Amino acid sequence: MAAGVGFVLVAAALGLLVYKAIWRDVSAPQVTVRVISVVPMQNGYLVQFNAVNQGGSTAEGVVIEGQLRRGADTAVETSHTTLDYLPSHSELKGGLFFTQDPRQFDFQVRALGYEVP
Repeated sequence: MAAGVGFVLVAAALGLLVYKAIWRDVSAPQVTVRVISVVPMQNGYLVQFNAVNQGGSTAEGVVIEGQLRRGADTAVETSHTTLDYLPSHSELKGGLFFTQDPRQFDFQVRALGYEVP
C-alpha cells in the first residue's frame, strides 16, 4: 500500500515537471513599475516602488528610472536603480532617492531595459 502511494506521488511530480517543461510560458519579460509611497527623509525623499514581471521569462539587470518633470520638456531630477534579478511572474520592491519632493512635480517611473540571463 505504501509503495503504491509513493509511486503515485513520484509519477505525479514527474508528470508536472514534464508538463511545465513542454508547455511553459516563454514570453519576453513584461516589467511594470508602480509607486508605493513617497517618504520624506533627512536629506531628501525616498520613492518606494514595486516592480512586477508578468512575462514568462526572467529579466536580469532591470534598470528602473524615476524622473521629476516640470512640463513636457523639462526634466528637473532623475534617479536610477538596478534590480539584479526579476524572475517571471514575480515582483520586487525597491526605492529611488531624490533631493526634491516628487509630489510637487510630474513624476514618472518606468523600466528602461533588462538583460537576458
